[in-house]
Amino acid sequence: MIFCISVGEGLTAPAIPLLAKSWGAGYLEIGLLMTGYGLAYIVMTITAGHLSDHLGRKIMLSISLGLSLAASIGYYLAGSILVLSFFRIIEGASRGILWPVSEAAIADNSELGNAGQSMGKFAASYGLGVTLGTIIGGAVMLNGGYTVFVFYPVLGTAAFLIISMGFTNCHCLEERRISLYADKIKWQRILKLLWPVGVIGFAYGGFLYSIWALLSALANEFGVQVGGIGILFGFFWGLRTLSFLVCQKLINKWGSKSMLLSGLLLCTVGSGILLLAKSFALFLLATFLSGAGTGLLFPTVLVLVMERTTEENRGFGMGFLELSIAIGIVGQTAVAGFLGHWVGPGWIYFSIFVINVLALFVGVITRLSNQGNLLQAEI
Repeated sequence: MIFCISVGEGLTAPAIPLLAKSWGAGYLEIGLLMTGYGLAYIVMTITAGHLSDHLGRKIMLSISLGLSLAASIGYYLAGSILVLSFFRIIEGASRGILWPVSEAAIADNSELGNAGQSMGKFAASYGLGVTLGTIIGGAVMLNGGYTVFVFYPVLGTAAFLIISMGFTNCHCLEERRISLYADKIKWQRILKLLWPVGVIGFAYGGFLYSIWALLSALANEFGVQVGGIGILFGFFWGLRTLSFLVCQKLINKWGSKSMLLSGLLLCTVGSGILLLAKSFALFLLATFLSGAGTGLLFPTVLVLVMERTTEENRGFGMGFLELSIAIGIVGQTAVAGFLGHWVGPGWIYFSIFVINVLALFVGVITRLSNQGNLLQAEI
């Protein structure tokens, strides 16, 4: 399911900013496209994960995929920036449900000892889909303009059918015999355990989506044509996918802290080089480091959340992580669009670099000991 959705997302990701630009959009409007997506994402992550703890994962995934299918059809029919922005909001709402619920479903079916492998495979399915989608999308755009939007509804339908027909809801719906006070204490405990992961998720989300939204525009300034931009996106996501696979092999051996710091360091160095890049070679190096760094971070933070929550509130924990990522998406892409429009593109990458440095500092000072399921042990 994740693979199908990710191929569709990869097909359209390079096309959306370029389509908006062809209608006269500048950095501000392109940034607002991502901001609308992120705001809808935030609204849904607040409740989707927690609702899946009560209603089960399958019904929430079905709602998400229905919204995604509607957005994919809307992209194909859109004829203006306003309509495109509306369906970006619909897609953002879909993803705000999809990610915490699917992550919780993977965690439900994983043991703590192989959490890194499970999350690595999940992330690799996501990364491989986006990689193939961006490469195919670039080739299609080179030869057929914006016909890439035709394929997204087909993939969305396939994903919906896979979940409807092939996914059994393994989350047992039992009457919760727990007081509201005890529930509040649990949530407080989750937030106390996960706040460093939330800060890092904020930096990760803003960095990834700022790069994703502006990569095509920046590459175009270096003279890269439409087909080359698709290949560049594929290169970026290929590196992310490779990092997902590397992470699943090494996280149990090296530990979550080592993988976390490795990812943060690569992102920080990549954003710093991007800030100083005056040549296409440096731009490629920054893209390489950013893809590798974000690829190490994503499965690592999923493992950290899984290790620190129980099944009955894992959806809430994943929702908190995705909420942090979404706030990063909204805040940093909005700032990026504003700075690019009013101050200059260089300030976009300066703000991204500063936030990555702060996240690296949080990662260094945070003690992330692997003591099994801490929440279950202490509540």
